[in-house]
Amino acid sequence: MKHLLRILLVTLFAAALMQLCRAHMELKYNYEALAWQMNNKSEQFDTIITANFQRTQRDVQRIAELESQIKALTAGADQLTSSR
Repeated sequence: MKHLLRILLVTLFAAALMQLCRAHMELKYNYEALAWQMNNKSEQFDTIITANFQRTQRDVQRIAELESQIKALTAGADQLTSSR
């Protein structure tokens, strides 16, 4: 009977150790999967931020061009009204 109890105890210990190892591997897999997903999201955000920055730069350049055209037109209009 004592021998059977020792075998049962060793079996229970081995089963607990296997469960602990399985849980560790599952956590490791989940961590790697989450890290991979976060890396992909980070790359996507970098792409979006770069595209938005380029669009903003184009908008700023276009606004500057339009302002210079407005100034040129108003300066031309002022010259026409002052020469009359």
